Amino acid sequence: MTARTRKRPHAVGKFLEAGESVKWILPAQGGLHPFTMLVFALVILFAVLVLDPRSLVMGVTITVVVFAIVAVLTTARYRVIAITADDVLLLRARGWRPAKPVELLKRIPRTTKFDVRSQFWSQIEVGGEKLWVHKRFQAKLDAADESLGRGVVKAAPTAVYRANRAKKKVKNIGRKR
Repeated sequence: MTARTRKRPHAVGKFLEAGESVKWILPAQGGLHPFTMLVFALVILFAVLVLDPRSLVMGVTITVVVFAIVAVLTTARYRVIAITADDVLLLRARGWRPAKPVELLKRIPRTTKFDVRSQFWSQIEVGGEKLWVHKRFQAKLDAADESLGRGVVKAAPTAVYRANRAKKKVKNIGRKR
């Protein structure tokens, strides 16, 4: 097996308990709505296209918007949500590598469903923190919601089930050709 074909475990693995496995991993972002940056970019575009390049108003407008963009970037919180069969792990990630968790913030038992709305960026609440999840990861949240409430460990088959299953096997043996 070469280095390229070998699959490395995800960095979430070091935050799991023994014998625990992750079903879904998805990135999320806290803070202002992610499209806030788009509004600031449109203001800059408007200032560049409409205002005179030599005017003081254009310089002030662009300066204020650049400072607003820096403020949004510094207040954004990057998170990784790891969903196991029993718990939801809220992990902190850095801005330069938002998919690599560096610290476990909370371990929350899976008792409630995520309130996912089908929007481009949907806001959910995990452990008292409001986070934005992109549309391409909302299917994972829907799948996690569907599996909530199902028993992880299957009960051992009863004697009646085993007897009925054995009868079906005996009955089907004669049908094989």
